[in-house]
Amino acid sequence: MTILPLLAQLGRVNPQSGNGLAPHWGWYVILYFFLGGLSAGSYFIATMLALTGDSRDRETVRLGYMLAFPLVVACGILLVIDLGVPLRFWHMLIQSERPPLPIFKWWSPMSLGSWVLMAFSLFSFVSFVGVLVETGRVRWSPAVRLDRWARSTPRPLAVSWAVVGTFFGFFLAGYTGVLLTGTSIAVWHNARLLGGIFLASAASTSYALLILLLLRRGRTHAEAPVAKLASADKMMIVLELLLLALMLIVLGGVARPFIRGGFGVVFWLGVVVLGLLVPLALHLIPRLRWDARRRTVVASMCVLVGGLILRFVIVMAPQWPSVRLWAL
Repeated sequence: MTILPLLAQLGRVNPQSGNGLAPHWGWYVILYFFLGGLSAGSYFIATMLALTGDSRDRETVRLGYMLAFPLVVACGILLVIDLGVPLRFWHMLIQSERPPLPIFKWWSPMSLGSWVLMAFSLFSFVSFVGVLVETGRVRWSPAVRLDRWARSTPRPLAVSWAVVGTFFGFFLAGYTGVLLTGTSIAVWHNARLLGGIFLASAASTSYALLILLLLRRGRTHAEAPVAKLASADKMMIVLELLLLALMLIVLGGVARPFIRGGFGVVFWLGVVVLGLLVPLALHLIPRLRWDARRRTVVASMCVLVGGLILRFVIVMAPQWPSVRLWAL
């Protein structure tokens, strides 16, 4: 059984829908997109900091790796549930006529995304276990010996492993936008920059989440690990703003589902103002009456809420009213 007939049977897409797929997506997919971005972004940030070798960032590295694997597991669960018949998820990975032979279609976003999710899960799991061993939470001797061997490998090999894992993370964060462009819905099909926007949003929301967790652990906003993340988050917010503006310009009138009506209000106020402009202002304007720590906390929370609202508007606006706002 191939991917499209399977999904058609499960009631998720229609293979006869012109030049793409006609999805029926709700909150399972929205949360999958959001959590997938957080997972990939956390892994990327942790890996980049680990490669720089700054000992002050070690706590951030551990946090990033501790987040990536549980979040990608949650993504897998959401994806399986969204299929409608969860027990048939294996059909997206294994040929039903000739098990256990794998099925891989590089031209199919569904097939490619399933394999990327599996690959990134492997890399994030290894890093997750490594942190558990490093912090003494896992003392099983085989795991400890394997972790010791991994840390003693030549640096080029370790860097190569990190680069490959980061590649799969990037793919997971960005392919969701590419998946949307493969459908028959005009605004999605023409929004070629969605992959880049989702990548920038994944990085920004991950920086924000790590900042909040570090502050909760007693770090101050002025310490190097937090300040470094906040600085990077500012750049990602600016990049996301530029990509959004460029996408809307390119789409022209096709962008109406995003920027007009009720969804337009949510987009401009929830995504642009709350999720991007407010945190950018809080990062850049130090003369506000709030103390610096409070500004950092509020800015990070706004980024996270805005990132979720972005995916809500992108997914739901073109489907309304055929898909209800609260549809799973």
